[in-house]
Amino acid sequence: MLTLKLGFALEGNSDYPVIPHLTQRVIQDYAPNTIFLPDSTLRPRKRGHGFVQELPTFARQLQDDEVDMIVAVVDTDNNRINERRQLIQQAKQRCQDIGIPTCIADGLAVHALEAWLLADELALFAVFDGNRQAVQFPPAEREPSPKFTLNHIVQELTGGQEVSFVPFATELSENIRLQILRQRCDHFDNFARNVINCFRNLERIQNQPPVG
Repeated sequence: MLTLKLGFALEGNSDYPVIPHLTQRVIQDYAPNTIFLPDSTLRPRKRGHGFVQELPTFARQLQDDEVDMIVAVVDTDNNRINERRQLIQQAKQRCQDIGIPTCIADGLAVHALEAWLLADELALFAVFDGNRQAVQFPPAEREPSPKFTLNHIVQELTGGQEVSFVPFATELSENIRLQILRQRCDHFDNFARNVINCFRNLERIQNQPPVG
């Protein structure tokens, strides 16, 4: 059994009801007995993908806050998958170069975080009890404007009473089926694998016999 404190480096406020919850669910799916301490309340100074450039400094702050694992997720926006991947890998390398031992589980949201919330239509139907025939779901990671599309679906399902998914982000992330999300969003699956790999590293360190 592992006791775990997580820290998050994300693009903006609307990411924080989603990514932390999905991260915990991925870990619980792998190791159900994990005990989660309250997440670090620290946030990057810069918003948008600009936070990646200051990741080494922020990672040091999270390390001082006794975080066991850092989770960093960045949107790829239009067609900048390779660019954003390279950016975050360079930041992770700088963290390693300056001796930050805390494992960083990174992820790319293609083209944005909202795509992951589009992946499972049953999650949206569970939260918004509207006319299912009125909406269509595109392949999540091929949708160029997932935030616009998600909000449009919310508006259609609520008859215009709700205009944004944001107040329901936590509830959506609770209802989404992880296996469906991993099957339909390759980049989320990669992110989940990175989270589990970091968790395994922590398990390995914890189970090492004491020196001497």
